[in-house]
Amino acid sequence: MTIASVPVSGGARRRLRGYAEIGGASLVLGTSGSLLMVSHAPATLLLVLRMALAGLVLGPLFLLGGGVAEVRRSGHPWRLVSIGCTVACEMLFYFAAIRLAGVAIGIALEYMAPVYVVIVAPWVLHTRRERSDTAAIVVAGAGMALIVVPTLTTAGSAHLVPGVVCGLAAGGCYAAALLQMKGLGDAIRGTTYTLFFCICTVMLVTPLAVWQTAAGHYRLTGGDVAIVAVMGLVYTALCFSLFTDGLRFVPVEHAGIIGYLEPVTAPVWALVLVGERPPLSTWLGGALIIAAGALAIALGRAETEVPA
Repeated sequence: MTIASVPVSGGARRRLRGYAEIGGASLVLGTSGSLLMVSHAPATLLLVLRMALAGLVLGPLFLLGGGVAEVRRSGHPWRLVSIGCTVACEMLFYFAAIRLAGVAIGIALEYMAPVYVVIVAPWVLHTRRERSDTAAIVVAGAGMALIVVPTLTTAGSAHLVPGVVCGLAAGGCYAAALLQMKGLGDAIRGTTYTLFFCICTVMLVTPLAVWQTAAGHYRLTGGDVAIVAVMGLVYTALCFSLFTDGLRFVPVEHAGIIGYLEPVTAPVWALVLVGERPPLSTWLGGALIIAAGALAIALGRAETEVPA
């Protein structure tokens, strides 16, 4: 039997689809931090406009594609609201971390989330903790230290402390959202999740965005309108929908690790687009965090395959 004639099981196709959706979305999202640095608009305003635009695109798809019935069948409408609020907090902290601490540090700290997932998943998802999990946590902690500590010891680094705190908070919220979404299984499509992200973010962040915009006497520029369009249509409506849809088909731990394509490419885009040159310790720390995730996957027990 030739390789070409080996049938691919439905479960394998589902996994491949999940990995492709998560990986493709993460590669594109690697540019998001640099685009945020290019804009001079308040981060909260960018966030609200981005999510509002994506919501306007996804809303009709939700209504015409049976989204209301889908939410009812899931039996957990308030869980979706909770996930939406968690993602709203994650994005607010993430934007603040990028603005305060830079692209490399902000994204690296947010992507401690898979390590947090490994720590708490046995209690939340009732899975068995593997011995490799402890090794992954230690390696990731060392990587985070390599990224953060050298920066905090440089001149003027006291201004970066709030950025580090925001980055850690973003990672915690990201992990919480991943666990909540995986807890719903494959009942909800990615576009439905993303619409709830948009609605909850607009509702929670708009008052702060109005206050910051008015206090700073900011007026929206043509460049910022273009940035909002890219963030809303490409990053949110497309990439968020792909990423969350992929979660239906792969273990949550694997989704977090595949998502490391974003922080891996983010420093490269930051160098190309905004001239931010991370120190060698940042690259080494990022490599260790990625290695920690690889340990969790390569040495851990594979999740039982979901039937097609």
